[in-house]
Amino acid sequence: MSDLENFDPDWLALREPLDHATRSARLEELLVPALADRPALRIVDLGAGSGSTLRHLAPRLAELGVDAEQHWLLVDHDEELLQRALATPVPAATSVRTARADLGDPDALRSVLTGADLVVGSALLDVLSAAVADTLLDGLSALAPRPAVLFVLTVTGGATTEPPAPEAAAGFDADQRSHGLGPDAVEFCVAGFAARGWTVEREPTPWRLADSPLLQEWARGWFGAAGIEAPAVTSAVVPHEDLLVLP
Repeated sequence: MSDLENFDPDWLALREPLDHATRSARLEELLVPALADRPALRIVDLGAGSGSTLRHLAPRLAELGVDAEQHWLLVDHDEELLQRALATPVPAATSVRTARADLGDPDALRSVLTGADLVVGSALLDVLSAAVADTLLDGLSALAPRPAVLFVLTVTGGATTEPPAPEAAAGFDADQRSHGLGPDAVEFCVAGFAARGWTVEREPTPWRLADSPLLQEWARGWFGAAGIEAPAVTSAVVPHEDLLVLP
């Protein structure tokens, strides 16, 4: 899958509780009317990893009154993570399949997106290049009818720590931009969706980290990407943003 790196399953498991707690409840509620009056929903999760979005959103939709059957297609390039996702317990009337696809390949993208009622992705947009993001937005926009789209937990840069480390923030953001859209992803995609005739709702969803194993592991990677040895930090705020995109 173009642009996407392999992620450590232990890191994904460590961050999952905070990811679930941080996601925008308001945007999930706004999503519900777009899914109404359907006996079944085909949901495509791009960059699905080990299935975190499935574990959160499948029961959340039911909680919000979406009583349709849910048929999930989990798309990722990492077969090991997809196998872990298949072990996820899911609510009744929910089925799960997996697929490997290159998001930069229009034909492969079409094959997984066709027929989708909802397309979701978590911590995805910032790791895409501009070219792959454009291909993705083109692919979504070519669908008829267009699905609802929910992209969550996209990094927007400018993380802060205590004690402060502004040089690490600048270094990390520069490193992210060298691999993909990085902290520019939200603005790039909001503009791209708007230009293609979509309606976009957005909400900041920052991580707020107190002293914990998650903070220490995050700090190790954050300072490391900036080329700085990680000092002891006691807290951090890591900006993210969620996007709900409707036809």
